[in-house]
Amino acid sequence: MIVRPGQIRRSETPAADVPRLGRAETLHLSDAGGLTQFGVHLQTLHPGASTGARHWHSAEDEFLFVLDGCVTLRDDQGAQDLGPDDAVCWPQGRANGHCLMNHSTTPCRYLIVGSRAQGDVCTYPDEGRRQINEARTWRIEAADGSVVKSGDLPPELLGLRAPWGRPFDGLDRPQVIRAGSVPGTSDPGSAAGLFGGLGDYVAWPLSDAGGLTQFGAFTETLMPGGRSSHRHWHAEEDEFLYTLDGVVTLHEDGGPQDLPPGSCVCWPAGVANGHCLENRTNGPVRYLVVGTRLPEDEVTYPDIDLHCTRRGGRRTLSHKDGTPYPGWPREDQR
Repeated sequence: MIVRPGQIRRSETPAADVPRLGRAETLHLSDAGGLTQFGVHLQTLHPGASTGARHWHSAEDEFLFVLDGCVTLRDDQGAQDLGPDDAVCWPQGRANGHCLMNHSTTPCRYLIVGSRAQGDVCTYPDEGRRQINEARTWRIEAADGSVVKSGDLPPELLGLRAPWGRPFDGLDRPQVIRAGSVPGTSDPGSAAGLFGGLGDYVAWPLSDAGGLTQFGAFTETLMPGGRSSHRHWHAEEDEFLYTLDGVVTLHEDGGPQDLPPGSCVCWPAGVANGHCLENRTNGPVRYLVVGTRLPEDEVTYPDIDLHCTRRGGRRTLSHKDGTPYPGWPREDQR
């Protein structure tokens, strides 16, 4: 589903907090598109503003992708300036308190993605406080365990699943992923097999480089004449798309629609709307795609004789009658 500007809720820094934090605006993209497994927000941070106290999450992965301007990341390693196409990965359970500041003279914009898991604890190391989310309520505790504040969770944080993926494993992976530092992977348009003949594309697995496991976050470049995949939809996993450069054509059940830069599309899990992207232009097109990574899923391909399942760490590509294609099932490498 394409998210139209009029559908998107916009919030601002409360007036009482502007003297302390400065001005910021947030567009709640994923909520407008009906996603529940992760949140995606487009935030504009004005000169001199910050996102507040440093924090880290016990049970939720976080991801940042800079769209334009310059933003400064402050974490346990100090301060680093980030520019367009730089990304940051914060795996669940990695105790590295972080926040963002704009020390430049112009606004900066970025996308922030965060998993939504039940029972997350958000720690504020500089304040000695923790926010503890229960199934329906939240509370903030001081260092001595006393409750400073509490309340009901907002509707979008109700009914969340238990944490999934792998907690931080202690390996010293880079958290800041500089633009161009991750090797791209590609399948040539002449590739044989079930996904052959789609055309050329290159994908940059930013989340994999940063050790995230609850969702994948990739930038992809689709060459002229290429398609991203066969039309498909997921039974269990949310998907999100944000277009970066060029005009890409979205194919869904309702027919093709062109998406200019800055377009946002959400595909909630279980909604039977087969989709893929096509580049009908004479130049490359580029976009960011985010998708949940759950232990089990089914993927339906409405236009071809293909069905994909993932169960118990194994992935199977089969005919629609359930007969596996040769060489399947295989160990799932995600």
